[in-house]
Amino acid sequence: MHVSLASVALLLVPAVDGFTTTTTPTSSSSDVVTRAQFTSAFVALYRIANAWMIRTQFDPDEYWQTLEPAYCLAFGSVTKETSDASSLDYGNTKVDGQHLYGCALTWEWTRRWTPSSQSSASSPSTPQKQTTIHDTIHSLIEQAMHGPVRSYVSILPTYWYYLGCRYLFRWVEVFDAPTNNVGYYLSHFHAYLKHFVDRHASYIISKGPAFVNAVLVAAPTDLSVWLIASHLSTLDHSHIQLPKHKLLWPFWALFCSLASWFHGYALSRTYANSFETVCLLVGVALLCPELFGDPSVRQTFHRPQKKLAFVLGGLSACVRFTTLAAWIPLGLIISFRSGCLCNKEGNTQRVNYKSMIDTLSGICAMYGAAGVVIGCIIDRYFYGFWAIPLLGNFHFNVVLGNGSLYGTHPAFWYIYAGLPAICGAMLPFFILEVMVLCRVSVLQLRMFFSRQPTSTNNSTTPAAVNIRQKHRDYTNPNTSGRMILLWIIVPYTLLHSLSAHKEFRFLLPILPLICILVGHAIFQLTNDTDADVDGNNTSKEPDSTKSVPIHLVVVGMILLNVPHLIYLSVIHQRGPIALNQLLASVINEVSRDKTDGLYSVHYLMGCHSAPVYSHLHIPNISVSAWHLDCSPECRSDSEAVCECDAFSADPLSFIKTVYVGRRDINVCIGDDLSSCSGGLGTTETPTFVALMQDDASKIDNQLSSVLGMSHIASIRHTVKYLSWHDRQPCTHSPRCHDVVSLFSLVDIHFDHIEVYQLFPISN
Repeated sequence: MHVSLASVALLLVPAVDGFTTTTTPTSSSSDVVTRAQFTSAFVALYRIANAWMIRTQFDPDEYWQTLEPAYCLAFGSVTKETSDASSLDYGNTKVDGQHLYGCALTWEWTRRWTPSSQSSASSPSTPQKQTTIHDTIHSLIEQAMHGPVRSYVSILPTYWYYLGCRYLFRWVEVFDAPTNNVGYYLSHFHAYLKHFVDRHASYIISKGPAFVNAVLVAAPTDLSVWLIASHLSTLDHSHIQLPKHKLLWPFWALFCSLASWFHGYALSRTYANSFETVCLLVGVALLCPELFGDPSVRQTFHRPQKKLAFVLGGLSACVRFTTLAAWIPLGLIISFRSGCLCNKEGNTQRVNYKSMIDTLSGICAMYGAAGVVIGCIIDRYFYGFWAIPLLGNFHFNVVLGNGSLYGTHPAFWYIYAGLPAICGAMLPFFILEVMVLCRVSVLQLRMFFSRQPTSTNNSTTPAAVNIRQKHRDYTNPNTSGRMILLWIIVPYTLLHSLSAHKEFRFLLPILPLICILVGHAIFQLTNDTDADVDGNNTSKEPDSTKSVPIHLVVVGMILLNVPHLIYLSVIHQRGPIALNQLLASVINEVSRDKTDGLYSVHYLMGCHSAPVYSHLHIPNISVSAWHLDCSPECRSDSEAVCECDAFSADPLSFIKTVYVGRRDINVCIGDDLSSCSGGLGTTETPTFVALMQDDASKIDNQLSSVLGMSHIASIRHTVKYLSWHDRQPCTHSPRCHDVVSLFSLVDIHFDHIEVYQLFPISN
């Protein structure tokens, strides 16, 4: 595991010349390899432990945009031959000729373009217009704009993992242990392994992708943070002889990335945003010589790392087109630096516009487009037709503005709420670094417009010396490198602010860049105080008596990040995960003596509030899941009432309408939009029903007396409210288990998910 990460680090080493920061001017290649291997192994193990600790749900997209579609491809009924919207089968399908498993996809994957009624209703006698290339291109663009919103590129690691699991489960079923004496111990080991895999199949399928994501996404992101900071630190601090006990910028950047509560909470999850993050950070690490290199040294035009970086950018754009807000500034910066010929002091001697255009078109645009083409080919393979989710996502969220159907925030929400929240304890250091860089920018502009002489003036007057010193400080490669990172963060944040629909996780790709800047601020505070306005060290011997104690920063960052990371990862919104674990355990226990079974689960909760088949995988058992509909077709229709809204408004009437009787109500059921205008008939009572505590209290009698279901479990979901400790013993309420006393001072009241089971269980 760590060997693969070390190979990634060594791939980036040519891009980050001298990435290790030691007290000696140079380090041997063996030291570089050893340090890369050690750091890779440590980061990978840390992220695996981080993924294991997460027992809660952050947002439904981590399942419905990755796990569920990947499960459909590996185990379910949707294949490239049957991926047309009209032929999607949400029932059960046979896999490998032995298993029956379900499949569920949201509207983001099933969205399709339907030709206009006029063209379909044209008379056969009407002469057909000859199709031109323009018409064909227009039709393809229309199909892409009204087609799927999600790309299969980001789910490939999970899909490959599921394929391996499928072959593992097949091996478990067909395996025949050897009976000879030589294979006695081997047969017992194989029998134990078979039993272990069979009993923990649900955990392997549901939790395994998080571990894969920890190694392939989260760990490379942390490693890239370390490499970028290492490269930047060598630009200015190679001449500074720091004591051995002093911790350098790369350490602090990596420490901030690992200690960040939002990285720990979101980066290891199977989000498309996590894939976007690793593509951006690895891309920046590969582009370090072009972004932060010596302006007097002309970089190699055909460097393969540069091309690979923009291919990653194209793949990232296929997943989320908003990532262009980071990659376009990257391309413009690299193109500008490639055309500016500077001397060693950073003065621009002349501008080569041809070199700028060649870099912009021949490297940035061409290899970025190559990444998009690769992504389209991948989607063509899985969808079965040419689809460009990038355009579909743009059409749905920007042209139609349907992203606002899932919540809106004010324009500057990212500025006063989003960034402060994800930064957490790093916020003061980030503000300090931004203030320093802003002041440097203002002073640079003043010097530029005043046109004061710099290196050409050899005068020894105090004014001339001051001008030359300022010019050296403000054109320092370290400062310009940090400014470049800020110029990636700022447009990314501002462009995302234009969208009405905002979420914390949309800022995840720029948080590692913030960690690099924060690492520099902490490095300056803990190592010296003789720093200029731009944060550059002006003394070769740091004054340790005036620096901030290192242990104070480390302890403070841990205490301000770890407690609420544990709360969010273990307690807050843990209900959906624990619910499916309970259902899988109950079904496995009940069906132990049966060769096969058929069970149904209805999630009468919020919009896609729980994962389904990816968390209910049980060998030889078929589970049918159903959840309340909240598709944009239903939400955007003012005359329709979506299932989730209908159930929330009147749970009792909804239960009577769906499971018992018939009632004229304007409700959208499932994917049948025609049902939005009519009543509904009876529906077979499911094996299990899951719903929130407040809704369960309203229909408990209906579920038990009419549907014949029994309450089997109450699962803690999240903290509902706090109150002072009630010293009277809780005997007057049947919900006493909702309360947990903390040090006999505060009572914590929990919200629960209630689970009902149909008795007797029918096959």
